Amino acid sequence: MAKDYLKPMLDVGSPRVLNCNVMTQRMLAKNPEGKTFFRCKPLNNLVLIKDSDPDARGAAASSIGTKLYIPFNEKDIYEGGRTIFLHNAHIEQALIDSFGEGALPKELLAEDMRIMHILDKLPSLDPFLLKDVFIREKIEMNDAYFEVEQSLWDQIELYILQGFEPLAKAAFPDALSSDEVARKLIEKIWEGRDLEALKPLVLAFRLPAGQELEIFAAWKGIIFYGFQRMRATPLVTEFIAWLNDVKIPVAAVSGSERAEIKAQLDNARQQLQHDWHAAENVLNEYQASYDKMFKLREGSQDFIAFLKNSNKAYWTLGNCLGRTGHASYCWDIVSKRYPNRKMPWEQLREFINLTSKVFPIVKKTTTAVGW
Repeated sequence: MAKDYLKPMLDVGSPRVLNCNVMTQRMLAKNPEGKTFFRCKPLNNLVLIKDSDPDARGAAASSIGTKLYIPFNEKDIYEGGRTIFLHNAHIEQALIDSFGEGALPKELLAEDMRIMHILDKLPSLDPFLLKDVFIREKIEMNDAYFEVEQSLWDQIELYILQGFEPLAKAAFPDALSSDEVARKLIEKIWEGRDLEALKPLVLAFRLPAGQELEIFAAWKGIIFYGFQRMRATPLVTEFIAWLNDVKIPVAAVSGSERAEIKAQLDNARQQLQHDWHAAENVLNEYQASYDKMFKLREGSQDFIAFLKNSNKAYWTLGNCLGRTGHASYCWDIVSKRYPNRKMPWEQLREFINLTSKVFPIVKKTTTAVGW
């Protein structure tokens, strides 16, 4: 049963997980000559996981680290494995020890570590963010690893571009007289690479020197997370209601075990609702400052202040929505096989234990764990 419950934790559908192992197998089954995610072949057996990490790099990262899951058996990763955070000082040696020095040529490993560190700058591993960051970094990657349907990509793109449009026209008055000019300027904001082209915007909003492109990327991410939260609302709302309705059978467990399970359940309820509402608060703050400037015409002070602090907001959203998305995905996968999602007690107990992996009661600093 432990294997059954490890699977949704590592599955492709979670916003906190990039399962290179499964996705590489799928891709190669369709195209044996296809380009793999990593240059070093063995690294394509990894699973990358965003997880809470007290030793993550500073406050901006909101204590989110990128954890590498190294399976014991590459042919069945759900049998178990060990994990190590990417920022660990011995990460390269740990990979060499796991796969063998001959399997990880130095130059190719350097390229793969660069890819990992690019992903480390993202607060979650949503396919849209992955695809977007590699386009921005001008690194050609196989689209098979992103699994974003074109129709969904178009929806996200339109949603974000609509958020950019008033800003482009406010900072570039000439854009008001030309839709073509406005479109090109919006594209520059979307790309977030051409600092010279965006200079009037940087000056208009007094963005801190050296942080301009980081702020543009965070701003795009914030709008994306607004779209994601809107899409996730029905499932998360249902999950919260289900958690609040869970009952622990009196006769099924001992008093001490019952207390432990109740603590896990209460913790999951509290953290899920906390994360969900924390994300809502960030998005409401963004929308209020945006509306104050562009709809109500009451000034730009609040919006400029939000933009300057956007990186923190971006990571908060990624952390909160990543965890709620991971937990609700696991719940959906595990519970939907049962009528009205009413799980038998043994399965329910395993699932409650699984939630403690997503919402740990006590955060521990570790470089190797059992999943």
